[in-house]
Amino acid sequence: MNILYIEHYAGSDRYGMEFRPYYLAREWVKLGHNVTILAADRSHLRRRNPVIQKDFTEETDAGVRFVWLKSRPYRRNDLFRVANMLGFVKKIKKNAAFIAQTYRPDVIIHSSTYPMDVYAAQAVKAHCGAPCFYEIHDLWPLSLLMLAPRVGEKNPVIRYVQKAEDACYALDDGVISILPGADRHIRERGYADIPFTCVPNGVVLAPPADPVALEPTAAAALEDLRRRGRFIVLYAGGHARSNALDCFVQAADLVNDAVQLVLVGKGDQKQRLMELAAGKPNVTFLPPVAKEQIPALLAMADCLYLGAKNHPLYEYGVGMNKIFDYMLAAKPVLNGVRSAGNPLDLSGCGLTLPPENAAALAEGIETLRRMTPQQRAQMGQKGRDYVVAHHDYRVLARQFLQAITPVERNETP
Repeated sequence: MNILYIEHYAGSDRYGMEFRPYYLAREWVKLGHNVTILAADRSHLRRRNPVIQKDFTEETDAGVRFVWLKSRPYRRNDLFRVANMLGFVKKIKKNAAFIAQTYRPDVIIHSSTYPMDVYAAQAVKAHCGAPCFYEIHDLWPLSLLMLAPRVGEKNPVIRYVQKAEDACYALDDGVISILPGADRHIRERGYADIPFTCVPNGVVLAPPADPVALEPTAAAALEDLRRRGRFIVLYAGGHARSNALDCFVQAADLVNDAVQLVLVGKGDQKQRLMELAAGKPNVTFLPPVAKEQIPALLAMADCLYLGAKNHPLYEYGVGMNKIFDYMLAAKPVLNGVRSAGNPLDLSGCGLTLPPENAAALAEGIETLRRMTPQQRAQMGQKGRDYVVAHHDYRVLARQFLQAITPVERNETP
């Protein structure tokens, strides 16, 4: 089967995030399918972007064909990024006949953080007749409406994005989502008949290998804390408002003197959080580390923190990749995310806390600190066992294939 995967921000091990399309595609290639990922050459998510001179530059990685389109440069969430998105969609629509004739897709997936790429996918479908499937990462424009309440439903941008989302449900042949509760949202929009499958994010379970050492600055800082007998509670990831890190920093005033809160990463809220932590010696900020160093980083913590805003949006589920990094580390997790189908809850690998509640977080930290290392290890191992059983990309790739293969789905009694 020829699979065309339209994903504006797709990356790979070579370029960095976003990894999911590449990991799924790599498994499909192993199963005998041909996969073409159509992506933009500019993305804020990648460590580095491909350097191309013209549209439809091809590159192969682990049997997966990447096709790059030139796109407008941007640096932040502004009108230049909007132009980058719309330009990508417009370019695919303009070249839809060429794409259909060149790559001859048997199935088309459009997967992005915005739903407007449905128009690109449907334009290609018009020239080849291949079924189209919408892969949901985030619910737009619902996310914007809920997280930015001053933006109303009558806003022209919201109306435009909402029209595109509804087009996905009205025109596409099925929906796949990383969010287990997204089907409820689809029904609320009035589209109960479109087939829905939840295929969550996952992990690549590579054969045992020598771990990649943590970069020296972070390693020295954490080793010093361990020598001093500190109980290390670590957060690794983006420093954004949505991650409820104010609560994490505020908990520093409520924990035992032996506790050290460590934040590793970057983001637009990092400077503000550092100012909030001023005068708190039990809070440490470290720069981000490369993906391959994450296991070594998490191994140096006693427990890990995950947080999100206390918001009904998360009732549809969350798809944070760090959840699986945390669980693979076999460390107990302080879970400050209230969401549907959260694997941290399902596995029992930590403590579930009320979101954005510094007092509850401090109490949870104390509960874990008082446990023996063996008890914490047993709790953390539950997370690793759960991920291995349910979130291996080899398993998820087959689930996804079943969802996008109409014959298999329709013949099932």
